[in-house]
Amino acid sequence: MKVFRGKIWAALGSLMDHAGAASNKASTAAVPDRALLTDIEAAIARCTDGGGGGSVGDDRHVHEILFLVSNAPGAITFLSRRITARLEAARAPATALRSLLLVHRLLRAGDRYFEQDFRGLWASHDLRVDAPRCACSCSPLAASGAGVNYVTASTVTATGACSFLHGYTAYLEERMQWVINQSGNLEPTRPSPQDHDDKPHPASSYDAAAAETLLFKLAMCQRLLDVAVQLLPDNNTSASAAARSAFGIVLRESFKVYDAFNEGIDVLLRSRSIGLLSKSLRVSAQEVLRKACAQTPELKEFYHKCKKNNVGKITDYPVVRVVTLAQASAIEIMPPVCEEDGREELGGAGVVVQENEGDAPFESKLETTISAVWVEFDDEDHQDGREVTGDDRSS
Repeated sequence: MKVFRGKIWAALGSLMDHAGAASNKASTAAVPDRALLTDIEAAIARCTDGGGGGSVGDDRHVHEILFLVSNAPGAITFLSRRITARLEAARAPATALRSLLLVHRLLRAGDRYFEQDFRGLWASHDLRVDAPRCACSCSPLAASGAGVNYVTASTVTATGACSFLHGYTAYLEERMQWVINQSGNLEPTRPSPQDHDDKPHPASSYDAAAAETLLFKLAMCQRLLDVAVQLLPDNNTSASAAARSAFGIVLRESFKVYDAFNEGIDVLLRSRSIGLLSKSLRVSAQEVLRKACAQTPELKEFYHKCKKNNVGKITDYPVVRVVTLAQASAIEIMPPVCEEDGREELGGAGVVVQENEGDAPFESKLETTISAVWVEFDDEDHQDGREVTGDDRSS
């Protein structure tokens, strides 16, 4: 018996040794080679140093970084921390801007797995895009010294660059919450599902899920477009190649976001199922439309200025449709829906309108208590021009 127990313990010890060796081997494989890390850091320097940063030729350095990172799973963490360190060490707006531009280009050029890992590192704060701390101030008077009433040309230039840098930082913070889908369009990521106190009606649960998804997407579009509109560079900022490149990317992305927003607003305005939704979703729809009334004219003016100034030499601007107060009010005064049969009463006048399936963007099959009745018409019924209903036939 003692010999048997000894063999068991020997076997267990052997298994533990093998497991430990495999674990050490896996951990060693997860740590990138030092030479590879050196190559990654050198590529980061080429993208962010002042030698022509922001030019079209920098794309090859971005692809070089992606290639190097793809050869070592743990290298993306090193990449994120090195970019963050460069942002934190930057004191000139131009230096910080080139680092942010690198983050933006990596987001767009990387594959789906890289994008997912990159955004995950942003969520865990290994990658920080809110790190820039410029030596200059956004206030010209503060930059020129207390009590001094003059502003030098260099101060004005620094102020414009610093202002653009903070706006671009805010844009990237929002952009990190979007992914590029299979069709190449931007799509906002959904947060983890949470319980809602205001439960939708069981008959309209499908409508509620579709409406909630639509309203979330519209709200995210409005947030991203808000920060994009604030980024129009001035004459001083536009002299920077990195600023021109960054704004060109933002402008093109805003086109895709506006297309998705316009399509969603059209669905919302044509919907006849809003009355079936919970109160919180109806309130959300009203908030989206009220904000669109103020935002769409501003966005239209923004694109007009960009096109007039030939920013980025872009010609394919979208046609912005201005949402009016009348359209927003139509949702606000939409009458409630009877929960018994899913029919809609207009203005309390007793007139009942039954919507057809397919008319509403949020479709659901609604059962009613009205049964079908076959009605025959004779000549006398047609002569008096009166339509015969089921009640008339029974009487």
